[in-house]
Amino acid sequence: MKTKLFNKTLTQLAVASALLSSASSAVANSNDGAEDASLERMVVTANRSQQEQFLSLSATQVIGQAEIEAIQPQNITELLNTVAGLTVVNLGGAGQSASVFMRGTNSNHTLVLVDGVRVGSATLGTTDFSSMSVALIDRIEVVKGPRGALWGSDAIGGVIQIFTKKLQSGEGIVTASVGSNGYWKTEAAIGLGNDLNSLTLVATLEESDGINASTFTGQEDEDGYDRQSFSINGQSQLTDEYSLDLVSRYEQGGSQYDSQWGGSDENEHENYSVKVGGAYNSANVLVETSFAKSQDQGGTFAGNVDPKEVNKITTKRDQFGLLGQYELSEKTSFVAGFDWYKERVSNTGSAYVKDERKANAVFIQALHQVNSFLFEGAVRQDDIQGLDKEVTYNLSVGYQLNDDWLLSLSQGTGFKAPTFNDLYWPDLGNNSLQPEKVESTEILVRNQFDHGSVEISLYDSEIENLIDWAPDAEGIWHPENINNATAQGVDLTVSLQTGDFSHLVAAGYVETEDESTGKQLLRRPKITATYTLAYQFDALTANLVLDYRGDSEDNKFSPVTLSSVLLTNLSLSYQFSDEISVTGKANNLFDEDYTVAENYLTDGANYQLAVTYTF
Repeated sequence: MKTKLFNKTLTQLAVASALLSSASSAVANSNDGAEDASLERMVVTANRSQQEQFLSLSATQVIGQAEIEAIQPQNITELLNTVAGLTVVNLGGAGQSASVFMRGTNSNHTLVLVDGVRVGSATLGTTDFSSMSVALIDRIEVVKGPRGALWGSDAIGGVIQIFTKKLQSGEGIVTASVGSNGYWKTEAAIGLGNDLNSLTLVATLEESDGINASTFTGQEDEDGYDRQSFSINGQSQLTDEYSLDLVSRYEQGGSQYDSQWGGSDENEHENYSVKVGGAYNSANVLVETSFAKSQDQGGTFAGNVDPKEVNKITTKRDQFGLLGQYELSEKTSFVAGFDWYKERVSNTGSAYVKDERKANAVFIQALHQVNSFLFEGAVRQDDIQGLDKEVTYNLSVGYQLNDDWLLSLSQGTGFKAPTFNDLYWPDLGNNSLQPEKVESTEILVRNQFDHGSVEISLYDSEIENLIDWAPDAEGIWHPENINNATAQGVDLTVSLQTGDFSHLVAAGYVETEDESTGKQLLRRPKITATYTLAYQFDALTANLVLDYRGDSEDNKFSPVTLSSVLLTNLSLSYQFSDEISVTGKANNLFDEDYTVAENYLTDGANYQLAVTYTF
């Protein structure tokens, strides 16, 4: 599975690693005597167990509160856009439908979790990022590359896990924001309890008149949105070994939208997830159990018809998880688990041929260290009702040159089960479909130094059995496993602190190919990059974000090229006191006219202003 690009980039990677070693040493030496920034972050998504991010053998990025405050995002996709290897496509600006393509894979090839709960639509196979409020988020972990051996279906391109906000007892935040296009938002969060029993409550209301989302004839109006979101995050430490937790979120709202087919022009959503979990944690044994329920519901209706008639499509999912971790020694540990979920779907427009299915899985992972070598291996079997059993694996070997350098080589597989639309749509579904599959190889180089870090990852992925709708002999369209594709690329993430300035570079290069046509996959530019520069002087903080998106292709029936663009965003924040701060942000500062999807428009220069009271 070695391509010319893969072999060529191996050489480039070795050269880059040597150069980065020299550069990082120079930076460290030039800042002797300065206080070291803490670079250690713990992650749980990569291996389903707590691990120092530096020692993870997969490409992993954490978006924390510092990044959220710097970017001041209106949508979660603005945060994901700063991750190397991720491409975001919004169909008409804030509050509109958004897709995330990870490492060149399809937009439905990324598993999305909220506090460990699988979310998203089982009919479309995607997650509605536009319905999620940033105000609920504590941090986001992004793990790139297939993780089917630990998480099961959907993790072909990677995994995105969102953790809801958690405050210390007595802490509180109140924010009020206004902006262009009639935008306003209010949010409040408070932490209650004590050291043994804690509870965080978050609520936010948000609304915008929006922009005209498209160039479709007869739909030249503003397309606004509204969101109302709430979350609860609670923990109780019953004894030294036993603890309980409750995490829940609820989101509702709607938006106006444009479609080339006309008809309904408004939608509404009502999504939630709730999880109750318990953990037993002793010296070398950890056992966790969790029960969860979630809903993903979207409805469309004509906004000018009274009373409104909403066509709702709903996914409801019940989940149970059991996970155990055993530390045999400081160098060896095992993780094993059992996952079960049941999906139920409904459509008020027409009934599915089959409207529910169950899935269960068992998995085991071993982590072992021998001197400077790190080994990770995982295997999982998924049994999804109506489909053959799927076995996936991940194998990784790492070498820690010293405390600051890590090299790793990984091989992994993943799959995506066909959706209910693919299998059971009335009269058109195909219940003989096979899961889409991926096999991927990754080489990773990670370096941390006194005032920064560098991560480079090179990957080569082959995707088989891609599902696409195509006409049969009678001209009737059905889904079929008809496509294969490849994606090879390089991701680069650099974080650096120089005096009062902090720098973050996230860049990705990916070559994708639809093997049936030999063409680049749609809406996936070869080059994407963001550069974030932050400067702090006393009470003033300034953040500059440069966002570059290269050329991409769209419309497989009548191909068009979407031109590259460089966007500039600027924010200023002033801390008037320990409690009060004011932040102003200008997006698309130079009013660039650009397109990320054919026939859909993007916002020009726009602004936001926020006042925050913290106690």
